[in-house]
Amino acid sequence: MLAETTEAFDASAALCYSVSSLNRYGEKRKDTEWVKSLRDLPETRFLIQANDGFIFNKEATFEPSLHSAKVLEQLDIANGTTIFLGLDENDGDRPYFAVRYEADADSLEAELEKQGPYAAYGLRGVAMKNAASREVLGMMAQAAAVGRWHVSHQMCSKCGEPTNVADAGYRRDCPSCSAQHFPRTDPAVIMLITHGDKCLMGRPYQLAEGVYTTLAGFVEPGETFEDAVRREVFEEAGVKVGKVTYIASQPWPFPSNIMVGFHGEALTTELDIDYDEMEDCQWFSKEETLKMIRGEAESGLICPPDISIAHQLIKIFTEE
Repeated sequence: MLAETTEAFDASAALCYSVSSLNRYGEKRKDTEWVKSLRDLPETRFLIQANDGFIFNKEATFEPSLHSAKVLEQLDIANGTTIFLGLDENDGDRPYFAVRYEADADSLEAELEKQGPYAAYGLRGVAMKNAASREVLGMMAQAAAVGRWHVSHQMCSKCGEPTNVADAGYRRDCPSCSAQHFPRTDPAVIMLITHGDKCLMGRPYQLAEGVYTTLAGFVEPGETFEDAVRREVFEEAGVKVGKVTYIASQPWPFPSNIMVGFHGEALTTELDIDYDEMEDCQWFSKEETLKMIRGEAESGLICPPDISIAHQLIKIFTEE
């Protein structure tokens, strides 16, 4: 059970990839005729993903990533996997599907240009450029996570034989040993640790130059979220954490994570950094953190962009 939950934080409004108006109709996905009837409706729209890039119509003025069935035919996608996303209850129950296919990365751009005003863009870049509405970004997150799972789970983990798509894209069945496989979502904790008017942030080695962010890590088997927060902070920075407060969660489909966000209160402040994992960790005052999140710090240091839950965890601290 989560320790405590902050009030008055609307995660769906604040967090990228967290908005969805789709009813996924999980109980009806096994009905192949029902799913097919939805797919064939003229009002149905498709998200098309080539490798890890979503296909955009560069000339469209409204939701350029959503396509009619005619575009599927035009692109002649022979090896695509179709995934039912759901019905949009805010748009007259319009059906939405995703189609994921593998393409030659070196020739993809040229092939798309032959077919029309199309280009492929990665999900992170789409979000950073606000190139899709928040509702469509939520659909993209769903499509990206499930689509990537299909790519990496085509063989049965029990007997090694090829598997088949089932349940409108939410299951793979092994015809050899009858095993059933389902998409997985890996939970990770992400946390801003505070001590009075200071907060703890760090730099993993892969982070962009000048960026400091919240600490984070995967939840291990048999571990609660709260204990994962305490363990990861102690392992990475040598700081002991007491009270842990749940803030919000965010789908993070890179490839299939759910980021569970917390604030934690430090019991100690001395740092003992694990330099195998972290380039640096520092305590920052609330004043300095506010400048960093606004991009106004004299040091030139900044915080992560607002598409990430890390940004929101930091922002909440600076506004308290």
